[in-house]
Parts: sequence; C-alpha cells; structure tokens
Amino acid sequence: MNEQGENGDTMFSGKIDEHAPISLGEQVYRLLVSEIEAGHIRAGEKLPSRRELAEELKVSSTTIEGALDQLVAEGICESRPRSGLYVLSPEQIPHRKKDALSIRWDFGIGAMDTAQFPYSSWAKLMRIVLSEQSAEFLRSGDPQGSPDLRKEIAGMILRMRGMEVAPDQIVVAAGTDSLVTMLITLIGRERLFAVEDPGYSRARRILIAGGARIAPVQLRDGAIDVRELYLSGAGAAYVTPGRQFPTGKEMPETCRERLLMWARETGAYILEDDYENEFFMGDRALPLMAMDSHEHVIYMNTFARTLAPGLRISYMILPRALCARYRELYGACSVPGFDQATLMKFLEGGYYDRHVKRMRTIYRQRIHSFETAVAELDLGELIGNRGLFELLKVKSSLEPSRLVPTAREAGVYLTSLSDYCITPSAENDRIVLLGLAGMDEPAIREGLSALASVWKVKS
Repeated sequence: MNEQGENGDTMFSGKIDEHAPISLGEQVYRLLVSEIEAGHIRAGEKLPSRRELAEELKVSSTTIEGALDQLVAEGICESRPRSGLYVLSPEQIPHRKKDALSIRWDFGIGAMDTAQFPYSSWAKLMRIVLSEQSAEFLRSGDPQGSPDLRKEIAGMILRMRGMEVAPDQIVVAAGTDSLVTMLITLIGRERLFAVEDPGYSRARRILIAGGARIAPVQLRDGAIDVRELYLSGAGAAYVTPGRQFPTGKEMPETCRERLLMWARETGAYILEDDYENEFFMGDRALPLMAMDSHEHVIYMNTFARTLAPGLRISYMILPRALCARYRELYGACSVPGFDQATLMKFLEGGYYDRHVKRMRTIYRQRIHSFETAVAELDLGELIGNRGLFELLKVKSSLEPSRLVPTAREAGVYLTSLSDYCITPSAENDRIVLLGLAGMDEPAIREGLSALASVWKVKS
C-alpha cells in the first residue's frame, strides 16, 4: 500500500472526485479494487480502518462503510472479528471474473448495457441542479433522504407496484448492501436471519459480514418453506416473493399468507427484496408489504437495474414503528445530495417512467431473440423466469461441474444455480443463469453459439 509519507503523499494512487457523475461510495469501491488489483494492497494485508479511510479520502464514514461492505459481499475481502478487513488471495475469491479483456460475452446477472443509459437527460438534469446553486445538497441532509425525492419515490411505487406508502416511511441509501447492513442494527443483530436456499448469496454475505447469524431454509413449491421457518427459530427472513431469486418462481398466495402469519405469531420481520420487478414480462402480484396489515414487512428495491449500478441508490419502506428508531440511530443519508436532487427531477419530470417503458420494449425483444436462439441451437430446456435473466437446463455431454469453467475458458461469463446454493446438489450444476441485460441481440446470439460449440451440445 502507498503509505502516507512525510512529504504529504497519500496512501492511494487515485483520487475521489466529488463532481463526478457516479456516487462517492462507488468511487471509493473502485479505488480500493484498483489498488488491490494493482498489488498496492496485497493478499492477506489488512485494509486501513474506516476512520483512516474517511480521513484520507475526505468522505463520510458511512460512504466508506458502504464501499467496504461491497468488497466483503463480492468476496474480495473478508471481515475478521475484532481485527478488521483483510484482502483475500485470488484463489480464495469465489468465481472472481477474469480480466475484462478475456470476457467476450457477459451473461452475468448483474451486467448492464451502458449504451442504454439516458445520458443526455441525466446530464441535462445535473446541469439544472447545479444551476440552482442550492446549499441543501451540500449538507448532510435528512437521514432518510431528501423529502422531495421520497415523495417522488412514493408516487412511483403507487404507479408501478400499486402500493400506497407514506414518504416518511421511505429510507434512501447507497445500495441494497447499505440497506441490509442498516437493517441488521435496526431490527437487532441478536435475531437469527433466515435466508432462502438457493437464494441471493450476496445478501447472505452482507448479513454475515454485519455480524448476523443466518439460517438457510430450503424452498417448497418455489418459495421459502414456512414450516421450516417455524422450526428454525428465526426472528427475521430475507425473501424474494415477487420472483424467487434465483429460480424465478412467484411465491403462491397461500405461502404469502402463511409467511405473514409466521411473522405475526413470532414477532419476526420479513425483509422483502422486490428486485427487477419492473422488467418481469409476466403478470406481477402486489408486493408482500401490500398484504401486511400488522407492519412486519420491510420492503426493499433499487435503481441499480432500472438506471445503473454505479449510481448506487436504493430505498426501503419501513413499518412506522421502526421509523423513529431509524432516526435515532442514523444522522445522515449515505447518498450524496446532488445525486438525490438529480434523481428527484428525473422522477418528477416523467423521464424515469419513459425510460423503464423503453427498456421493457428492448428487453422483451432480447428475451424473444434469446429464447429463439436457445431453441435453434438446441442448448437445453428453459425452466423459468422471463425477466433480465433466464434459467437453462443444459443439454451437454460434459460433466455438469465442467459447464461453467468451460464457458469461461471460451470467453463466456455466466453462473450456475449451484453458485447460489448453500446445500450442494450435483443437478444444480447443470442449470445455468444467463443474464440478458448486458448485451444486444447479435451479441447474445454469438455468445449462445459459442456455448453450443464448447459444450458439445447433444444432437
């Protein structure tokens, strides 16, 4: 690491630009990753403390915490109790992407087609925000986020999800990672957190990094098994009822009712992650929170998929009983005021609704092209989703455990269902997840053709 010397040199080779179009948290994250990849922070080395990083980079400790949480969540670093964060060696990092130049076709579920970002509209609104010269976005601001932004988010939720919420129940934060980290403290670290298996592995890692204990619960009929929840003794459950991640199945109505009953009877909280609901091409049920009359559901969503991951703006809706406690615990919002003001105008001016509508048309075409190509290439059986990623049960002469490594050797990045399972299953190695957001239709076709070639698809 570049230690600070007597001549005033900084410990990092890069800098944080408060005027850059991406958030401070994302800049800190990228800076730390570049330092690690360049070998300036070596494997096994301890990262500087949150306080040291905040002082060095001239940003808030909350911003630093969000960036460090992301490093842990992605398996780049690990948290050691009462010691700090340490960099993992490359062989310790699970399924770490190869150098970007070696990946020709990115079917990753988090990939994004940056060409589709509404640059001109966003830039115009940024200039308007700057021209107003408001001192508000230079201050730390409301700990729940700008009241104007929360009002626009409430309107968006009503339009897009049919759920009426009060703006004072909404909390804005720098990414879902930050939301989950805050919720650990907010509802109590002493609770046992149930997680879906298979499920969102990043959320599991964030919970563990935050000092929470987790209890994996198997799925039943495409949703978390409520019977197992009762037996687990959990006091909270992280679930994806709209479309279970990663299987893509919607939680049945009867299961939703049983889950809410479990929360009422045990005093537990349900953490509802309503990821990518905007781009699911089938009928969408109302959020679980809309069915909850006893305030046991905490709803979470993000602008990472509809706009860009680099913006790192997410939000949650709290039961009223938790709002006062939140304001007692947190004194500032982790999203810069400038970004909040720009997003508020983007929502207020109707840009967001038009952008989502346009992207739904683009993604619908990609899904159709993808499904057509899979059938023509006889790659296997599509077993679910019709959203920004699809599940494919591969038809191949290869051993299931060789499917993902062989694809990556050919320049195709993807993951298997096993990557999201705690309980291993050889059959899950044959099921792969193929994200469609990061490439256009010709590239999707090329990537699938490459897979058909290297997987030696059976005729």
